[in-house]
Amino acid sequence: MENDRDKAPFMFGKIASGPDFTNREKETTQLLQNFHVGINTILISPRRWGKSSLVKKVTEHPLNKNKNIRYCFIDLFNIRTEQEFYEVYVKELILVTSTKWEERVG
Repeated sequence: MENDRDKAPFMFGKIASGPDFTNREKETTQLLQNFHVGINTILISPRRWGKSSLVKKVTEHPLNKNKNIRYCFIDLFNIRTEQEFYEVYVKELILVTSTKWEERVG
């Protein structure tokens, strides 16, 4: 059985949530405010510093439960061209904005 000393203090390689998400109250508050007022925001930091985890956490925040807002998550890591970006963007945008019925008949 694994004890607390054997466990790494941070999760790597996947989106952190729940107890694995570190306390980033200032960043969470700022990003939540930006979402509410429609401010475009770019998060810049080295890989594996928790940008995706922070955004995912904010989109799931109880104060952010507006039914008219949809979130589209795109992994840009393997996107190499502008054309690839637009193809992935449109595909994901259609997925988050369509209903199950529209997906079945589309």
